[in-house]
Amino acid sequence: MTSGLKQEINSKGYAIVEGALDASALSDIVADYERLLDRLAPEWYAQGRISSAFEGLPFAERLTAVVSDSSEDLFQHFDITLPNDTVTPETPLHVSRATYEFLSNQALLDKVEEVIGGEILSNPIQHVRIKPPQDKVAGQPSTLLKETGWHQDRGVAREVADESEMLTVWIAITDATLENGCLKVVPYSHLGGLAVHCMLDHLRIPDELLAGEPRPLPIKAGDAIFMHSDTQHGSLPNVSSSIRWSFDLRYQPIGLPTGRDEFPSLIVRSRENPAQVGDYDSWRAAWLRTRDALAGVEERESTNRWDGTAIECA
Repeated sequence: MTSGLKQEINSKGYAIVEGALDASALSDIVADYERLLDRLAPEWYAQGRISSAFEGLPFAERLTAVVSDSSEDLFQHFDITLPNDTVTPETPLHVSRATYEFLSNQALLDKVEEVIGGEILSNPIQHVRIKPPQDKVAGQPSTLLKETGWHQDRGVAREVADESEMLTVWIAITDATLENGCLKVVPYSHLGGLAVHCMLDHLRIPDELLAGEPRPLPIKAGDAIFMHSDTQHGSLPNVSSSIRWSFDLRYQPIGLPTGRDEFPSLIVRSRENPAQVGDYDSWRAAWLRTRDALAGVEERESTNRWDGTAIECA
């Protein structure tokens, strides 16, 4: 029997899940990132990479100050995956115990199970997005800090995963509002399949190729937006005075291609064989081994299906 949640996603391409994470889960991940910034800011200041450690500021203000003070891609230290281009033995990624517990939160997985069943893999195409006010990050190279252009998540995975039932789970850590850059979607756009993405300011779907009228989706901290992998979506710009913080995660049935198979996935639930669920130590070790294996690899298989020459991009 198909759940109401799955029916809603299949029908319009997305569904809002209120209270997907409770206050405890939110506070744990916030505290984890506060500790990370407490460690990194003094190190960067001592190295001369920023002009101050900005001590005494609350997390949101301190992160904004740090990233706006540098033109380096400091944000990779906060992300929960490796970059899709050059990797070195020192490339940072944040694979903490709190991050592992966040990915495998049981209440969240209960809702995911309603959509894809009880054999659940955490797909490694995953990001944290902590977006300061847009006028503070103009010089930052990382797109994870800025307004996100229109795209479809199936379009950033290789074709081998086209038949994998991949579910996007977009989770708000702070309230996501119209002012601070909430998610926007094109309802029912998943019904038209994969659209052409063009290399403009970055790889995205041009406005003229959107499948319908966009709809912004403001949600509260702890709420989630579940999306079909073909749903066209992006974000509004952050024109507020503080950060907008979210994670975008992906889950799929165990045993299917992830579209980034060089990265380690994580079995987070198995009703058939609970013993195969991954633990924190093995998950973290897998990421570090992957970093070592990819370090120095000059040419990796591209995840980009488009080279910008499509007639629709002319």
